[in-house]
Amino acid sequence: MSATCKSFSGLKTLFHLLLLVLMLWPAPALSAENFKEPGSLIDIETLLKERETKLANREAELAEKEKRIEFLQQELKKQESEIRNARDSFAKILNELKALKDEDLSRLVEVYTAMKPAASAPLLQKLELKYAVEIILRMPPKKAAKLLSATDKERAVAISRAITALKPAQ
Repeated sequence: MSATCKSFSGLKTLFHLLLLVLMLWPAPALSAENFKEPGSLIDIETLLKERETKLANREAELAEKEKRIEFLQQELKKQESEIRNARDSFAKILNELKALKDEDLSRLVEVYTAMKPAASAPLLQKLELKYAVEIILRMPPKKAAKLLSATDKERAVAISRAITALKPAQ
């Protein structure tokens, strides 16, 4: 063997011997005492406990917020119900008022129909246009024609225009 091969073989043996020594060397036991320096497991445990406490507090806050939201949702449902009831009540009252107004207007139509055109024309002249139109529309056509012909021409034209504006031409 050459000198290079012998030195390589010696190095190889030395390497094996060093490896054997390292493998047989007693390893320190892993325990909490070995990790007392900063950044050790004990510090991590403390951090984890702090994080757990923060999470528990956050969870309690969220639970309170959920209770508050649930309470507010119930209140909102109550208010919606109250609004719905008030709206229904208002609609009922409005319908009653319309019925009373319609009844009063029907009586007024009967009065105008019973009157002579010469006597009712000056009254029709002074009514609001919308009421004058309603009276003419509800009267029998022959009576309405006689009343309109006894009314001032400008007023009769205004009433006629308002009636035609209500009903589209066909």
